[in-house]
Amino acid sequence: MSINEDDSNKAFDGKTLLAIVLMVVVLTAGMAIQNHFFPRQPQPVVEKEKSAQTSQVSANKQSSVPTEGKASLDKLVVFDDSSLDLHEESYMLSTDLFIASFSNRGGELKSLKLKKHSENGVYVELLMPVDGNTSGFSMNLGGPRAAPVDALMQVSQPGPGKIEFYRTFSDTANNGEKELFVLRKLYEFKPGEYMFKLSISVESLASSVPIVGDGSYAYTLNFGPQIGPSFKELPKNADWRRIVSYEGGKKRKIKPGVQTVEANHAAWSALAGKYFAVIMLPESTTAYTTTFTNTTSDGFPATTAMAFSRPQINSSSQTDVFHIYAGPKSSRELKRYDDITANGFNRTKDDLEAVLEGNNILGWLEVALKWALNLFYAMVGNYGVAIILVTLLVRLIIFPLTFKGSQATARMQDLQPKMQEIQAKYKNNPQKLNQEMAEFYKAEGYNPLSGCFPLLIQFPIFIAMYSLFNNHFDLRGASFIPGWIGDLSLPEAIVSFPTVNLIIWRISAIRLLPIIYLVSQLLYGKFMQQPTSAGQNAGQMKFMMYGMPIMFFFILYDVPSGLLVYWISSNILTTLQQVVINKVIHKKCTSKAVEEPKLKLVPKSKAKNGKK
Repeated sequence: MSINEDDSNKAFDGKTLLAIVLMVVVLTAGMAIQNHFFPRQPQPVVEKEKSAQTSQVSANKQSSVPTEGKASLDKLVVFDDSSLDLHEESYMLSTDLFIASFSNRGGELKSLKLKKHSENGVYVELLMPVDGNTSGFSMNLGGPRAAPVDALMQVSQPGPGKIEFYRTFSDTANNGEKELFVLRKLYEFKPGEYMFKLSISVESLASSVPIVGDGSYAYTLNFGPQIGPSFKELPKNADWRRIVSYEGGKKRKIKPGVQTVEANHAAWSALAGKYFAVIMLPESTTAYTTTFTNTTSDGFPATTAMAFSRPQINSSSQTDVFHIYAGPKSSRELKRYDDITANGFNRTKDDLEAVLEGNNILGWLEVALKWALNLFYAMVGNYGVAIILVTLLVRLIIFPLTFKGSQATARMQDLQPKMQEIQAKYKNNPQKLNQEMAEFYKAEGYNPLSGCFPLLIQFPIFIAMYSLFNNHFDLRGASFIPGWIGDLSLPEAIVSFPTVNLIIWRISAIRLLPIIYLVSQLLYGKFMQQPTSAGQNAGQMKFMMYGMPIMFFFILYDVPSGLLVYWISSNILTTLQQVVINKVIHKKCTSKAVEEPKLKLVPKSKAKNGKK
């Protein structure tokens, strides 16, 4: 980066320092915010838990708990049918993407594993228990504080990939007579889909409207208390948990704590982590009251859950449908539900990609970089090498823009001796010094600000790269150099240890990439900055050359390793570019210096006649 050597050139110094301050503020704020926050497959089948596949719904007995004959409500009771002999049993439904485990107690989903994604050698579990409890679509007949329906339910398989839980309940009407209604929960899975459907039906066995709920709400559907992958702690940049909703084409993040949204018409609501999400899309136009619970314990997410409370039912038969996306936060999968021909549920314009991070003013640049990264990965099969190739591509694209800045830096080094002469000659006359320097720049056709351009043009690219490496799903677990950089989405470490709090800095590992970055940045500064004379400007140049890289060393210490691979590669490529430009400029100046003495030997008479 080129900086004017004139100690009194306040306009240039001010603009340069302002640019530096803005870059540091924006980057630091971004870091703080970030740290805070297909071939046809066989049809899915329902099978015994841990048993051989069967074409009919079958059960693997887990215990001999007999039906108690009552749900957990005072008035509501299970209809007494002496022919039923129910016990608590588990069921497993398997597709090419899911292993879903259910219990007939309340017809709840107890486990949802992703076959194509692993964590520590086992399938990723999307439904995490807290204190041994899970709530995979449990139901309360009433509002969110009502007791859950824990009655044992009958089970059937209406078709391939479907499993239904149902039971007849009775309630007492105002006239004292018993009224019967059937509660059904039907799950439907399809091959190749990270989305499945849940239909909840309440059907009166008479023509009357069934008495269901607490007078305000018919039922509440719950999911939680936490989503996977499993964790004991969530280190910075490793993972996080958030709740977001999408209404009117806009995404909003739900604040921490317990939030209740009355008459919620959101198109969907989601429990989201860094790489996976569970998104619920109510199909009905009914305005559900939604309760979001997002609490922490010891600084880590303890509960990330949501509940949908349905208003009273006004017909003898009512079916509500929820579509649930449970899978990776991958654009490739999420965007399928914007195209009716690309998914098996004929969904369209769901805009599930809004659940992704990085939808900001530089989102378009992030999308372009992601496309280039995936393209190079398809060629070389290594994301680390792909990042280096993307860096090379970026340097080639912006080369015309940065070439003049690099020329200016090289030119400044050649003009340095003359500038120092002027500064020494007029050091006691600042006004004259400014005038002489301005005339000197004009005569040489040099703009002292042009050397700053190479750094400024890279800043928006760096911001987009940071968002890309911190959120791009395909980088999850992507290895560059086995044994050292095993996951480009996380900081690398050569030695890890319990976190040491140094008051102004917390460190939990010795990392090599930040050290390499620091060396490359100092090398970059050596070629992009020129020597200075003593004085105020010299102090600023020393800070730019040494202070800024050291400060960024601490800022970037815990960023994803992929980002540092990009920046180190960029520094090396830019330095090599500058070395070549310096040699070319120096060669031209040397040739010019050799020719100049010949001009002094031309006779005056010939010079007057215009001959050279």
